Amino acid sequence: MDVRRWTTDGIGLFDINFDTGERYWSCEMRQILGIPRDTPADFHLLLQHVHPVDRRAFGVIAMEPFRPYCPEHKTSEFRIVQADGSVHWVHLERVAIFRANAAHDVVRVLGFVVEISEPTEHQRAWQWVDIAA
Repeated sequence: MDVRRWTTDGIGLFDINFDTGERYWSCEMRQILGIPRDTPADFHLLLQHVHPVDRRAFGVIAMEPFRPYCPEHKTSEFRIVQADGSVHWVHLERVAIFRANAAHDVVRVLGFVVEISEPTEHQRAWQWVDIAA
C-alpha cells in the first residue's frame, strides 16, 4: 500500500515503517505543520510543533505502537504550533499494521491529519483530565 498516491489538498498523510525506518509525510502534512516542503519527516520535529499543553498526551499516543495491546485504530485531536507562532487544531486518524502471526508487533503506522476549527467536546474533556493529572 503506497499512501503517496492518496494526496489530497488539506489532508496531511503520514506513513512510518518501523522495519525499514522509512518515514513519509505528504506536502500537505508539512503545510499543516508550517514547515518547508523539503523538511525530512522526523518525530522530534513533529513533537516540537505539538502545543506544549498537548505534548504529554500526544507522546502517550505516539508511543502506543511500541507497547503491548496497541489499538489498531486511534483518533486524536491536538494543537499544532506553526513556525510563525499561530496555533491550529488538528484531527488525527492513525492505523497500526501488525506483523503477520504476531498480534502485538506493530510494523507500520499510517494515517492522516486534517485541520479543524475546534476540538470536539470529548477532546475538551480529555484535555482537562490530562491537565489535572
